[in-house]
Amino acid sequence: MTRLNVPDHVHESVASHGGSVLLDARSGRCFAMNSVARTLWREWRRGQDFESAVNLLTSRYPAPQHDQIREDARRLADDLIGRGLLTAEGPEPVRDTPDAEPHAETPDTEPHAETPDTERRAETPHAETPKAAGVARAARTPAAAGGSPPHAPGQLPTAAMRMMAAVPVCQGRAGERRSAAATAAGLLGLMVALLLIRLPFGVLVHTVDRAARWRCGREATSREAADALAVVRSAAECYPGRAACLELSLATVAVLALRGRRAVWCVGVAEDPYRFHAWVEAQGVRVIPAGEYEEAGFRRVLSV
Repeated sequence: MTRLNVPDHVHESVASHGGSVLLDARSGRCFAMNSVARTLWREWRRGQDFESAVNLLTSRYPAPQHDQIREDARRLADDLIGRGLLTAEGPEPVRDTPDAEPHAETPDTEPHAETPDTERRAETPHAETPKAAGVARAARTPAAAGGSPPHAPGQLPTAAMRMMAAVPVCQGRAGERRSAAATAAGLLGLMVALLLIRLPFGVLVHTVDRAARWRCGREATSREAADALAVVRSAAECYPGRAACLELSLATVAVLALRGRRAVWCVGVAEDPYRFHAWVEAQGVRVIPAGEYEEAGFRRVLSV
């Protein structure tokens, strides 16, 4: 039997519709799965072999559909293994049709940490069908989102959303100028962030993690993190290029590191349509600028 395992670099965020989004922390690419594909994924993550997971899924459907489900499961497993989202111990699942096209888009460029200029919507197959091969690339890296969808009637926010209350950034009195040291820290933090996003995503994550362990003596308070974000946003006003959520969040972490403080850098996802966002948390709360709404629709898929 083929036993399938999930590598440590793969992170998952479960969606309210029963599917999930996978993030490959090496490349920064995200993949969306429908609820049927996630049923197989969940069993494989528990260390189940290929056949046991397929048998569990086929038990939910009439016998005439079992062959199609098994074929789709093979295609899904092949696709996930090929993308490095699963590893196989023993003979790998073999496609019945060698020329069959995988149900996930093929990456067209080498992975890196730069965010796309526009958002992309993942084409997730409908969960009502028994097809298991429901993986599609949503976007290469988290991109800035323009807001979060409202909750469905009767649907309550998840526990993670309730725990991440926003901390407004204190802007101070009108016309007050920040000190030269604070301005320099903001500019330096932004420069560090602009360099980091040009690294491969896996190197970026490793660098942020090592910097927090090596340079930062204690955890930042929510007020310290809010102040760092305000400094970064002030510096970004002088930058002629793009400074969205990825750049601002990394720059905030960099400013805190310069002050010997650490915070949690987070990447999250929301669906309908699929969107990606990056932010900073301190003392368990999400730090957002004053005058902006909390992106409550986003769920963490990676935290460093």
